[in-house]
Amino acid sequence: MTPRTSRPQQPLQPASPRDLLTSREACALLGIKPATLYTYVSRGFLEPVRQEGQRANLYWRDEVEGLHLRSEARMGQGAVAARAMHWGQPVLTSSITEISPQGPRYRGHLAIDLARHPGAFENVAELLWTGVLPEGRYTWSVEPMAADIQRALDGLGIGPRGSRMMRVCAVAATALGGGSLDEELRSGSITRYSRQLLFAFAGCCGLLGPQGRFVMPQGEQPLAAHVLEALGIPPEDAAVEAMNAALIVSADHELASPTFAARIAASVGSGLHACVVAALATQRGSALSGGGDIAEDLVAGIQTLSALKARVAEAARRRERLVGFGLPLYPQGDPRAAYLIELAKKVGLPSRQAELACRFTEAVRQQLGLHPNIEIGLVLLGLSLGLPTRSAGAIWCVARTAGWIAHVLEQRLAGTVLRPRSHFQPPLR
Repeated sequence: MTPRTSRPQQPLQPASPRDLLTSREACALLGIKPATLYTYVSRGFLEPVRQEGQRANLYWRDEVEGLHLRSEARMGQGAVAARAMHWGQPVLTSSITEISPQGPRYRGHLAIDLARHPGAFENVAELLWTGVLPEGRYTWSVEPMAADIQRALDGLGIGPRGSRMMRVCAVAATALGGGSLDEELRSGSITRYSRQLLFAFAGCCGLLGPQGRFVMPQGEQPLAAHVLEALGIPPEDAAVEAMNAALIVSADHELASPTFAARIAASVGSGLHACVVAALATQRGSALSGGGDIAEDLVAGIQTLSALKARVAEAARRRERLVGFGLPLYPQGDPRAAYLIELAKKVGLPSRQAELACRFTEAVRQQLGLHPNIEIGLVLLGLSLGLPTRSAGAIWCVARTAGWIAHVLEQRLAGTVLRPRSHFQPPLR
């Protein structure tokens, strides 16, 4: 076994006891004696979590399970597969996205570099779908929608107040889809369907803007400009550049749970729209922040400096792992979040809320040792641009759809059904 990369010592634990283990629990999971556990600690395989005022240490569950997985790898494929679904070993082969310490790489290109050049979301979407990065910047032509999306939203009673964009976009995707996979493939319109989904989701952002309804994209301009117009923000150059950057770095992140859901749907022959709906339904889960909604609620609660200090102190007292912070894939911090936060500062942080949100993020990092995830970066960028509430989730939804489509196309080419097996364990009596 190779010693793990050390994470900073943190005198805190999350509110959920499932994230940490006692020495006894760690020994039970690993099947070892306490003396062996202490040997693992001394050799750098595990890093204890100090508890203020107590002698006993705790251990991060994900690190103990990772150590267990590496030990089981020597025992055969079945043991590895048993843990592979939980931040474990790779479960399928993909050529779309690689997660690196510098952030995701799309088809070999670092996402943050793509955000700087060519800086156009359409180019990156085509790269994800085809493997080829188009030269120069170009825009897609807007075509009439295949369905009346506003009518579909009205029919389900979905209005502007408190709209959750994952549900709104799921309704739009369902309204646009409906044909079988055979019909979809025979039509030869996969590219047109893909672009139309993104235009539709950009128009759905209008429910958050001043019009409070679906805004049909108009004119030959970047998708980022369509999103801004729907949200009620003038598509000036600086705003379009920032929106393009946000869309690009959010476009894909390997086998995130919603992406895997889309691939499962694709593997059994579901149509493109149905696969995207499966991903949206998964993204709505509270563990994923609904694409940034819960993280946005956390930041929105910081209205004063005293509230900022109180919230950080509360998190320290409760030993809480805050939503939107501490992504296990990036122990040293999510590079996408760092990039978006720096971009937000360059845009200007014009409001008091934006300034407080930035200070809160920094306080969490310094005092709790928790780095922000991309959701927090999107929230801060939205505040700096003056975007309406729930815009972070909307941006996420538009952007990640490009990645979901890429994975659907790749899974279809693989031609295999994703059907994991379970390890049966008799119930305890």
